[in-house]
Amino acid sequence: MMRKVDGRGRLFLGRDYAGKAVYVVEVGGGLVVTQDRDLAERARALGVKALLDVYYKLLDLVGEPAAEDIEKAVEEAIWRDASSTPRS
Repeated sequence: MMRKVDGRGRLFLGRDYAGKAVYVVEVGGGLVVTQDRDLAERARALGVKALLDVYYKLLDLVGEPAAEDIEKAVEEAIWRDASSTPRS
């Protein structure tokens, strides 16, 4: 899922996480958010390798994304970046 960080650096995760403690680990330029302390510690210890392992397991579970899905996501990201670029 994609979420936008607000101007104060907050990230809305949804009502499922309301009032719960979560662990946030920065790995390879991204964030891993989990309620599992052991998973958070492993992610921190293994870094990018752990992130890639999880990503590959996810691909095994849901399959490779279609080329059209990738193109759409890239196009949306380009427009999102262009619209948030400050104008001089």
